[in-house]
Amino acid sequence: MEFIDFAGHRRSGDLGLLFPGWERGENVAFFSPHDDDAALGAGYLLRAVAEQGGVPHVLVFCRGDAGYSTVEARGTIVAVRKAESRRAYGALGVAEENILPFDVPDFALLPTLARRPGPLGEGVFDRLIAQLRLRRISRIVFSSGHFEHADHTAVFLHALYTAPQAGDPILADLGMPFAARTWLAYSVWSDFGPSDDPVRPAADKGILADAATEARIRGSLAAFASQGLIMSGTVAARRQDRKTAGGWLELYRTHDIRRPIDYAAYRIILDGMKGQGHKP
Repeated sequence: MEFIDFAGHRRSGDLGLLFPGWERGENVAFFSPHDDDAALGAGYLLRAVAEQGGVPHVLVFCRGDAGYSTVEARGTIVAVRKAESRRAYGALGVAEENILPFDVPDFALLPTLARRPGPLGEGVFDRLIAQLRLRRISRIVFSSGHFEHADHTAVFLHALYTAPQAGDPILADLGMPFAARTWLAYSVWSDFGPSDDPVRPAADKGILADAATEARIRGSLAAFASQGLIMSGTVAARRQDRKTAGGWLELYRTHDIRRPIDYAAYRIILDGMKGQGHKP
């Protein structure tokens, strides 16, 4: 696999191009709204983490209870999908203990953005922070929030606003603070939101994979047999849409969490106003 920095016009075989300062042994969390989303949108990166000495963790937020295509499957779909998830992510190198289900009903994730811990502290907000601290997650990869699915948007918002609290000295009973270093959004089927720079496309990072890697991801996706009809369009589209002259492309958008204000630019403007207006 080759890693691409579109903004910097660089390409390299070093994962550090996507994860600056990458070190072997790091724990990377892949936030998956539904069980198949991380494999669909971030499968290459998941494999790259495992191949370059990292430990991938897949956090599945929704239980998949709406993902039945026949009425007969309604009562068994959740159990079936959990078994499929183990097979799919196991094929990509994720240990079973590193597949963490949050078991929120489908189409019900947005309300969990509010912190509502129950008597045992089982709210998504608290559970997410506790797991990020316990597993010492240093990189977070999450679904885009732009026009895909309400649950995808909820995961996007949990990544941007809940997950950073894992590094803050609050909620001491949820473990020792541990802060993530990198935040990357992936796309499941829609384009990312508008770019901050109108000259550049919305995605600024990417991975170029060979045919063997793409075949491995497709094999993993095949494990989600219960979702075959639902995923058929997305899986079929990747054959054409991701193909380039050098292989298959997976795109990411960097999010710079809590970026401080650069006051230097304001000072320059202010200096140019000397002699104008009222002096303090």
